[in-house]
Amino acid sequence: MNNKFYSSILLLCLLLPLPALALKSDKDQPMNIEADRVDIDDEKGISTFRGNVVITRGSILIKGNVVIVYRDKNKDLDRVHATGKRAHFQQRPDNKPDDVIAEGRELFYDAVKEILIVRREGEVIQGGDVFQGEHIVYDTRRDLVEARGGGEDGKKGRVQMILQPSKKDPKK
Repeated sequence: MNNKFYSSILLLCLLLPLPALALKSDKDQPMNIEADRVDIDDEKGISTFRGNVVITRGSILIKGNVVIVYRDKNKDLDRVHATGKRAHFQQRPDNKPDDVIAEGRELFYDAVKEILIVRREGEVIQGGDVFQGEHIVYDTRRDLVEARGGGEDGKKGRVQMILQPSKKDPKK
C-alpha cells in the first residue's frame, strides 16, 4: 500500500511543469570554448574537445573531460555531448531567479529541440529542488521532465526528488 502511495506521489511530481531552461537570447550569443586539445572535422561539423573543457554561450555553461560539439550545415550549434566524472550543464531560464544546474557522467544537449538529457548518476537542481536518477530528460519547449532509476526495466535504482515548499509572503 505504501509503495503505491509513494509511487503515485512521485509520478505526480514528475508530471509537474518545470520552467524552460533557456534564456531566449542564448542562441544568439557566440560560443567560447577552452580545452587542452581539440580535433575539428569541419566537413562533418564535429569538434571534439578534450581535457578540462569549458564552454560558455550566453547564460549556458558546459564542462566536461570530453565534449563533442555538433554543428549543422550552416555551422550553427546543433547539439553537445559532454562526458566526465561529473559533466556539468548550467543555464538561466527566462524570468527565473535561479539557474538550472545539471550534472552526470553524460550530458546530451540538443540545441535545436531544446532538450537536455542527463545520464548516469544524474542530478538536476533549481532553487533548492533536486532531481536525481540514472536518466533524466528535460523537454524545455513543453516544460516536461521524465526521470528514471537505473536499468531499462526500472527495477534497479530509484528516482529521488527534494521539492522545497513555496515561499510564503510574510505580510499575509
